[in-house]
Amino acid sequence: MSTFERKRKYVLVFLTTTLCSTVVLKVADIQYLELIFAVDFLVLLGLIFSQGLQARMYRPFISIGKSYAIFLGFVFLLSLFALQQDFSTSFHDSAFKKPVLVTIARMVELFFDVFYMLYLASLFREDEALCRFGMKTYFWTGVLGCAYSFATLPLNVLFDMELGTYTDSHRFRGFNNEGGPFGLYLLSVLVTAIVIHRRNWLSRRQFQWGIAMLLLGMVGSQSKALFAAAGLLAVIDLLWFYSGWRRWAMMAGIVTVLIAVASVLNLQKQIDAYFQGSDQYQKMSYLKANDTSFVAGRVAGAVLAPRMIAARPLLGVGWGNYPLVRDDREYRRGTAFGISSADAPGLGAIDYIVELGIPLWLYLTWIELKPVLMLRLRGADVWVVSLALMQPLSNWFGSHLNLTHPWVVLSFALGIGFHSVTKPAPEFALL
Repeated sequence: MSTFERKRKYVLVFLTTTLCSTVVLKVADIQYLELIFAVDFLVLLGLIFSQGLQARMYRPFISIGKSYAIFLGFVFLLSLFALQQDFSTSFHDSAFKKPVLVTIARMVELFFDVFYMLYLASLFREDEALCRFGMKTYFWTGVLGCAYSFATLPLNVLFDMELGTYTDSHRFRGFNNEGGPFGLYLLSVLVTAIVIHRRNWLSRRQFQWGIAMLLLGMVGSQSKALFAAAGLLAVIDLLWFYSGWRRWAMMAGIVTVLIAVASVLNLQKQIDAYFQGSDQYQKMSYLKANDTSFVAGRVAGAVLAPRMIAARPLLGVGWGNYPLVRDDREYRRGTAFGISSADAPGLGAIDYIVELGIPLWLYLTWIELKPVLMLRLRGADVWVVSLALMQPLSNWFGSHLNLTHPWVVLSFALGIGFHSVTKPAPEFALL
């Protein structure tokens, strides 16, 4: 391996594991990390064709890529069927926010996410030092995000400055994310920390201080998605990896912790607010037509999503089309809207049932669980399998499919889970 190629891989891993911690660094609608993937992809193609370099990928990983290729093909076909809907909304301020084009834009994003997830997983499988560097960088970036939120908390409390914390509830958001996604991100950092500590890549003191900061950030994020994802992750792990009295003892402990956290965050009150808003939505929408906290997001989504699913249960409204078709009279039914920017139901898996239809959503769910099952059958460590579970869990509990950090931790899981110190398994040139 040339010096340039080795440096390129370390720079790529560093940028990937740091920039995936934020979603606000963008050029127009394109995140910095997506631009880096596009540029590196061109560099990689240049190296392949000019130097005869092989972009190798471990054979079992190829089946994951093929499944996503099939998924993308169906996504495009459904975007064409979706054209029969009413796209009269005024939200067409970008070329990437038009029917079919918005789907293609997301398809391109997903292509880079999947490609670089598999490419990095193959690199991590072959080079343990590179994997260790990437996972430790990911861990320390998450810890620094929590420290940044904690350090800027007084500025939010005293001067209403929204840096690492925001809103009147002073939610932690790290490097300018939102509280919900930030909480899910920190859960992935926490699982990463446990994996690398078990491999002796972190000292005990580093691990203890890092975990303390991550737990502080999790509580500060006030993320209901984090609460739900952590609970489901714990239940899955218990069912798979424990038996007898240990399973029940652990289950009792988890239930106790979840109840305590729910009480601290007053979770029931926050959930009730969504249902109350939905019940009042029809009659209140005209009074709050310009209030985006009411006519957009989860409150509006709780009303519109069931109507869209009922109207198009098999084909969906098209990936990325939700904000473009929500003004359709078939879905509005007399309610008022006054949005001028992007919107999503914010209901986790429901978002994808709405846009993809039930059959394709089920296929997507199978693809997301495929790496988890591969690692489980291989007998990977429980925490490595948990790391792979972060990708579907993040998607199910509100993070967008094209959000990059779940793909990064999945590459860690596959790289470690399939790592071999012996002769590599058969591989072939990707291009």
